[in-house]
This record gives sequence, structure tokens and C-alpha cells, in this order.
Amino acid sequence: MREYKQMCAREGFELLGIERGGKHCRLQFEVGFVTAPITPSDTRNMMNVRGEVRRLHR
Repeated sequence: MREYKQMCAREGFELLGIERGGKHCRLQFEVGFVTAPITPSDTRNMMNVRGEVRRLHR
């Protein structure tokens, strides 16, 4: 989850909060939310989540 906070700060997106679920978390933004796994498996996952966040903020 620390990685998601760092990624949002680095990309310039304001992360309002993170809600934990079973194996996934919900990254809350003003324009909506993105669902992401709690334990990212590799760098490809972080690239996919970053892409989803960017598409959400278009």
C-alpha cells in the first residue's frame, strides 16, 4: 500500500484514501476509485494500476 501512495504522489494525483478489502484495496480519488491488489506481484502490476489511475483522471 505504501507503493500506491508513493506512485500517486509521484504522478501528481491526490489520493483521498485507501479502503482495504480481502485481497484487494480501493484507491479513492475525487473522480472515482481504482481497485488494486494489496500485494502487488511485480512491476507490471504497478504499471497497470498507474495506467488505470491516469485513465480515471482524463
